[in-house]
Amino acid sequence: MSYSQILSKRFETGQDSPDGYNTRESLIKGSLKGPLKPFSSDDQPRRNRILLARGFSLTFFALVLLMICLWAFSKEHPLSKWEQRSFNTLSILLTASASLGLGSQLGHLGSMLRWPLLARTVHKMRDVDSILGMSPPLGSLRLIKRHIRERRISRTTFIVAAYLITNVVGRLSVAIFGLAYNMTEKTGIEYPILATNWTSALWAGQIFSNGTGDTERDEYESGEGKETAHQTPIGDDISPSLQADLQVSNTTLNLAGKNTVEYSYNLKDFKEARAIPLNHTVHSAANCSIIEVEEGQYWRWDNGNRTGPFNWGERDNADVVSEILTVSNETDVLPYSVTRWTSFLDSLGGSSVYPQIYILCENIAWECWPTLTETAGDNESSQIQPHEKFFHPTDLYRLLTVGSGDYGSLTLGYKDQESELDSDDRGLQGYTYLTGFGGSLTGAEADDGVFYLCNSSLFESHNEAVWDGYRLWMASLIARLPILAIMHANTALPKFARGPHPNQTAGTAYLHTTLEVDWFRVLLIALSITGGQILVILAVLGYCTGVYTRDDSHLATAELLKTVINRFDGGKLMTGEELAASLDDVLEVSVSYGARQGRDGGPPEVDLTSDLDANFPPFPQEKPFTV
Repeated sequence: MSYSQILSKRFETGQDSPDGYNTRESLIKGSLKGPLKPFSSDDQPRRNRILLARGFSLTFFALVLLMICLWAFSKEHPLSKWEQRSFNTLSILLTASASLGLGSQLGHLGSMLRWPLLARTVHKMRDVDSILGMSPPLGSLRLIKRHIRERRISRTTFIVAAYLITNVVGRLSVAIFGLAYNMTEKTGIEYPILATNWTSALWAGQIFSNGTGDTERDEYESGEGKETAHQTPIGDDISPSLQADLQVSNTTLNLAGKNTVEYSYNLKDFKEARAIPLNHTVHSAANCSIIEVEEGQYWRWDNGNRTGPFNWGERDNADVVSEILTVSNETDVLPYSVTRWTSFLDSLGGSSVYPQIYILCENIAWECWPTLTETAGDNESSQIQPHEKFFHPTDLYRLLTVGSGDYGSLTLGYKDQESELDSDDRGLQGYTYLTGFGGSLTGAEADDGVFYLCNSSLFESHNEAVWDGYRLWMASLIARLPILAIMHANTALPKFARGPHPNQTAGTAYLHTTLEVDWFRVLLIALSITGGQILVILAVLGYCTGVYTRDDSHLATAELLKTVINRFDGGKLMTGEELAASLDDVLEVSVSYGARQGRDGGPPEVDLTSDLDANFPPFPQEKPFTV
């Protein structure tokens, strides 16, 4: 027995059954009663606007949040593993939300587009079925394929094809954001910031095995001092170009007054081969005056004025200059053809030792008062805290005179070097060191022209500018010596790494993942998607003007199809394709969606049948109806 025979028998059996008859009679009677609940005549356009606005808002805010997400994670350099996972989760979630909003909006636009397509031309029931199911992409594709297969291409085919392309491209358009950003991995070596270990410098007065016996002096003579060596002929007016002559590279020079020179050097950390300035500046300042020396007497000169004489050579003379000249005269270590650098050594670590540096020649002595200060930055008023200082304010100048010279004991009067001191005298003893610093006229002129400033003929000049130049030149020589040593030591001394691992001075390999965003592309894609939505909405609303659109409800669609469906019975178990073919055979005419005037002044009635008016009359405004 075939399926149709079984179906026919079931219908016949159902008609003969009392229960089946009662059921059909009940349904028929119920159908005679119309719905009693009122409905608004213009409510559907408002619902359409709400649904379209909801889909547009969901897409718009998802795109905005996606751009905020890109901006936030692109600022993080580099991204940790959890940050990468968070970005992947958020980007997928937001793009999916945007695609969801686009799909919802395009689906509703497709459901609206069905009604003008059904109203503006007549269709076979197979086309009606395909148009009613065109909102999903597969429904649109099925209609287009049948029209092409049956060679019935029409305006409806092109409109549905345009909607299909818009529907697919719109849903997938959010994926284009993947072209606007990228996760990049960068490998390399991360070098720590290295700071100079100033505590490793042997600057406490020890005698060293190499060179002259003094590390800082060797550093100066090895090259730092050569760069600024000049010879100054006596009698020349050196003032016009003096500042340029005294300049030292990588330092700041300040000429304060007529006899004071100050050099400032900003300490540095190092990262790979790059120097990083610290907020720690060392200032070395010195001012010098000249002393004329003869046998047993000396005179001080100031701006061409001579004061004195003062006596020297007596062992009980407590005058500092007298003590210096006495010790220098008593020693035979250095010939007078070489300048003698003299200073007091603080052997007890006290504060009563004189800070002066003396440069002694045959008939001339220079007395210089140096001082070393440390500040935060270049502002000299921002002093460094004592525990943060690296250098003693005067010790560096004395260390620069320590070397192969001889010394004698002084302070409370001259004492013979070999005499034995009792316990009371030993506690107050100081030392005067003599050295032959830069003692070769043909070698590296570490004293930078001092030999020429030890010529007694300089007293013959009465030009104040020349005297100022002499004092500034000598002051610059004293002031720059510790600065040059510090500059060299800043790079040459051992380093430690800043941070939790000070001993890890070598670079470590790294793999950094960063988010690179092309903001031009991001904005272009976001504006294109937003603008495309607006254009599609306006196009569909314009095409639907003058047509009653229905919601995408199966019951509403069934009510609309009731007129044609009631002309055929026995198709409840048929497929849509079979039912459409059967209805086409029964109706024998094409149908369309249209309207007719309502009964008894009621709202217009819509139907899907033949011979309907395609011009939909306007709804009576704000009038609820009960049918």
